[in-house]
Amino acid sequence: MPAGTNWDDHLIARFTALHKDGKRKFSQIADILNYEFGLQLTKNACIGKARRLGFKERPHVAPPLPRKGQNRKKRPTPLPVEVIAPVLPGWQIEPPILADTSGHITIYQLKEGVCHFPFGERAPYAYCGSTTRRGMSWCPHHEHVVYPRGTMR
Repeated sequence: MPAGTNWDDHLIARFTALHKDGKRKFSQIADILNYEFGLQLTKNACIGKARRLGFKERPHVAPPLPRKGQNRKKRPTPLPVEVIAPVLPGWQIEPPILADTSGHITIYQLKEGVCHFPFGERAPYAYCGSTTRRGMSWCPHHEHVVYPRGTMR
């Protein structure tokens, strides 16, 4: 419905009559009103007006399910999937040894209770590794870097 168009008494009366009939969808009601009054109402405009006027909500009707014995589309049976172990038994994976990190820790050494503040712009990254407060990811110094206006509580 174009902005500025008002619902006058004649339009509301016709809308109420079409709604009480109960045989039409809101999209059909909008089409009838558009034809009769020369408007551009949408289905959602009619639904909104019905709610504002306090009309009873219409029940949602789901499409009927096919009954037993009727033709149903059968889903294809899934094909069996073979899972291959990513690491063969007996193999050991060790984290790579990174170059000098200037007293910082590597990603493989990160754990709870150490500062996770990263250094560097390209891999391999180094992390601060200082002790943190309980439940925090950064040491007090880097906490102020991450949250410059105050500490996180």
